[in-house]
Amino acid sequence: MAGLQQTNSEMILLSWVRQSTRKYPQVNVTNFTTSWSDGLAFNALLHSHRPDLFDWNAVASQQSPVQRLDHAFSIARQHLGIEKLLDPE
Repeated sequence: MAGLQQTNSEMILLSWVRQSTRKYPQVNVTNFTTSWSDGLAFNALLHSHRPDLFDWNAVASQQSPVQRLDHAFSIARQHLGIEKLLDPE
């Protein structure tokens, strides 16, 4: 039963992320692993809720995956109080 609940929770969260990032054509979230490795999904999720914090086009087109991940984690920490739990590398 616990496995079923986790699966349902993950499906709901994945659906919410897809809904939140649907207007970003470069972002295609299909799972909780590889879909996040280029940093675009993290930044799109932040930008979809707080577009005033940064220029999406600058982040999406001019930075490497590690820079995009670092950017997302820094924005989340500085402006939203979300601690960095992952290392971009």
